[in-house]
Amino acid sequence: MLFNHLRKLIRGCGPVTVYAQKTRIVFQGRVRFAGAMPRKHWLDAGLWLKRRITHPSLTRVEDFGRLGYGLHFRFTEMEQMDQAFVLLAHEAYAIGQQQERSRRP
Repeated sequence: MLFNHLRKLIRGCGPVTVYAQKTRIVFQGRVRFAGAMPRKHWLDAGLWLKRRITHPSLTRVEDFGRLGYGLHFRFTEMEQMDQAFVLLAHEAYAIGQQQERSRRP
């Protein structure tokens, strides 16, 4: 149920390919920008962003250097995927479509 909600939310960003890998389900535009690992009582999800963020469901941040950040979320209820998360998903989608130009140092 949580995964289906996330999939609908991500597909609301635009055309995506959804495919299963060995340990996760991936959402891809031109490149991968989001993923999910469904569990029995929760959903672990991740987004690729170019900036750090705060969100009540954020559990971990991976620093990819110049590529940005891997943001990890844990959801136990659909309501946790709030409007702030929807906006983050749209931002990640734009990155996955390679619409955002990379900044040179």
